[in-house]
Amino acid sequence: MQHRLCVIHSFDPRGAKVGGLETFIRDMIAFLPDDFTFLMIGVDASGTAKLGEVTKVEFRGRSFDFMPVLHFPDDRAREAAKSIKDSINFQFMQGLLRHLQAVRRVLREQPTSVDLQRVEFATLVRMLGIPFVQMLHGEGAPKRQMDSLLKSYRYVHNVNEWLAVKSCDKFLCVNPIITERIRATYPFAAHKIDTLSTWVDTRRFGTRPFPDDGGFRVAFAGRLDLFKVPPLMFKTIAKLRERIGEGVEFHYMGTSDPERFPEFAAIRAISKLHGFKTAQGVAEVLGNVHAGILTSEFEGMPFSVLETLGVGRPVCAIHLPQLRSVIKDGVSGYLVDRSESEDDMADRLAGAFAEMRDRMRSGAVTPEMVSHEIREFTPERQLAICYANHRELQQKKWGRGRPAMINVAASL
Repeated sequence: MQHRLCVIHSFDPRGAKVGGLETFIRDMIAFLPDDFTFLMIGVDASGTAKLGEVTKVEFRGRSFDFMPVLHFPDDRAREAAKSIKDSINFQFMQGLLRHLQAVRRVLREQPTSVDLQRVEFATLVRMLGIPFVQMLHGEGAPKRQMDSLLKSYRYVHNVNEWLAVKSCDKFLCVNPIITERIRATYPFAAHKIDTLSTWVDTRRFGTRPFPDDGGFRVAFAGRLDLFKVPPLMFKTIAKLRERIGEGVEFHYMGTSDPERFPEFAAIRAISKLHGFKTAQGVAEVLGNVHAGILTSEFEGMPFSVLETLGVGRPVCAIHLPQLRSVIKDGVSGYLVDRSESEDDMADRLAGAFAEMRDRMRSGAVTPEMVSHEIREFTPERQLAICYANHRELQQKKWGRGRPAMINVAASL
């Protein structure tokens, strides 16, 4: 049976936007098995494509079908929206509704299942009668500091999450901790709730030797959202500089402005702001630093951590339970316990970096030891689960043979 996997998401795989969700979708295309074709219903970042029509496009040497329903440039999509009407997801939903007949028609052309990355679109997909897998990439809408509109519309998100759990065929979370929370919250659907971790493409983020230049450079890639606690990150770098002296640098890859945080002033002179970087660019920067940092209050399973470890660079982070599976104290970094005092956490995190630097210099830690900790987190292993789920859904709905199109339409 020839399968078709469809992703409906407010994103252009050909564009320049980089992040966890974007990596997830791009790798789904890049590692697509021979028995699958791929349909992307998304956003045109270039502003030139005709909306509501399917065209063949190329990405990483792979051909796939692309139907944009909204024009939205990447530079607007990189920062959190300040109002509903400016939100890319709100505008994307409007685009889906405007082109609903075209979307319905293309989804009915052949047996197809959908992989959804956001719960907001679950009800619409269920109304179309298409089997789908719902992913949850983070903690949903936790009651913690956030930049995104979720902080003001948590109730709406929670309703959408409940609807997604009820209507999906499978509900997958990016780490076991979130999986257990969702199962406990929705016990009626526990049988279809499971875990599918993120991964690191080790072909791109391969192990590299430690730089041997006497410095100690720490990197972070991503948006400087409030829940990532940038002030704690900047304080840690400042305290590390005080502790080990010259040679400490902070390297930031992303389009957020660190200057909006007063704590950044203390490390401005020892910081390098790389701005936007492609995945290849991120890999090159990581290959020229010594370690990564994460100070978030919550995460799913961050691609940035896996990519840093994949290059062979240890990560020192404030403790998150899911990171225990890849950050082994003294080997691939350190996890520092959370406390009520930001200064206390910064002191202990700086101490962890200093200890890791000494272990790296003595040879007690090597890049190969670091990257070994993410050996299970490859796209070949994790995406195999994704494709297997969609084969199962399509075979359950349409059988193992390819039915005539009239029968597919009738079943919907």
